[in-house]
Amino acid sequence: MSFLGMWCLMPMHAEVVARYAPELAPAVEARASGPGSRTLIRRWERTGSTEAGMRQFLEDAGPSALDERIGLVYEAWERGCDRELPHLAVSVRKGHPATALAYALGPRRSAELPGWFGDIVLGPEEVRHTLPAVERAFSWGEEARARAAQLLRDALYPEADRQDVDALLDGVLPVWRAAAAAGRGLLGASFEP
Repeated sequence: MSFLGMWCLMPMHAEVVARYAPELAPAVEARASGPGSRTLIRRWERTGSTEAGMRQFLEDAGPSALDERIGLVYEAWERGCDRELPHLAVSVRKGHPATALAYALGPRRSAELPGWFGDIVLGPEEVRHTLPAVERAFSWGEEARARAAQLLRDALYPEADRQDVDALLDGVLPVWRAAAAAGRGLLGASFEP
């Protein structure tokens, strides 16, 4: 069965994030703190990102916390996305870009990121506060980036192309930095449209 997985990370005007956060943020927090999620993270911390454990991780890490609320997410994006700033939108057939990115980052780097595997609801102050951690997560040496790119290609196989891999590995940090500099929040969602 074929499906399309998407991940979008959008800079948002503060008042719109504040309006939608009371419904969206608890869904993300509940998913991240649930017993199955904690078990998944502990297992991943023990084994790391290996090809042997990849399919099980990708299956267990879904479904997205915001997929069931995607209509509300679309509404928030429509009302409050700052379209003058960079944003990230990646779609892949038969794959979930944000979950695959987390796996490619590995448990240590991924732990630096807020939210749950691409589901992110942050006000401007939270964006500024988390920027140093996001910079650590996405600071690459040549060897580390090559390994992450290979894991990401494997996780999104056979549908990912180089453009998708580059967008995921290199696109998050510019969006975060631009949102922080402009005093914007961020709303990210992983979903199947």
